[in-house]
Amino acid sequence: MVPDFLLPEWVPNAHPLIVHFPIALIFVSLAADALALWLGDQWETGREVATGLYAATGLSAVVSYYSGTWAIDTVPIVTPGAAQTLSTHSFWAWYTMASTSGYALLRTAGLFVSRVRARRSAHLVLFVLGLGTLYPMYETGENGGAMVYKRGVGVTRIQEVPPSSSPAQDSTRRDTVQAAEPTPRTGAP
Repeated sequence: MVPDFLLPEWVPNAHPLIVHFPIALIFVSLAADALALWLGDQWETGREVATGLYAATGLSAVVSYYSGTWAIDTVPIVTPGAAQTLSTHSFWAWYTMASTSGYALLRTAGLFVSRVRARRSAHLVLFVLGLGTLYPMYETGENGGAMVYKRGVGVTRIQEVPPSSSPAQDSTRRDTVQAAEPTPRTGAP
């Protein structure tokens, strides 16, 4: 758990700061893996680099998942819709953590099995399995975004609009910005 004094005042907990690491890392991992697959023997350490990135993705998914479980206690869940979205988000977050971590272990084990290392077809199969980790991450992010942007979980109003200081102004009147009227054209372009 991250102490409050280490967090900026605008963030309710560390989860929003941590959650973006596995999202970014999965795309970097897949890009490195695609490049390693495409280049083949021209990039001798390509599989190892991709596997290391997948391991970092799996570890960051674990940290992200647990930061989310700790974050639940720091934000109010006041509507049944928010509670349902949180439950769905939590399920997909666990599934994302399990799938990315499991995949990282599979890739790491594949480095030590000579039959897997020697075959490009095995690398292609592993790459396709890696693509499968995108779906649970997508669902996790989709439900996390819905919690914040649709349900308002973890969002606080930071700045209030100050009341009008002029007593002559009607408090129900709203100032609006109006578009400038077009000027009439005189002459040819």
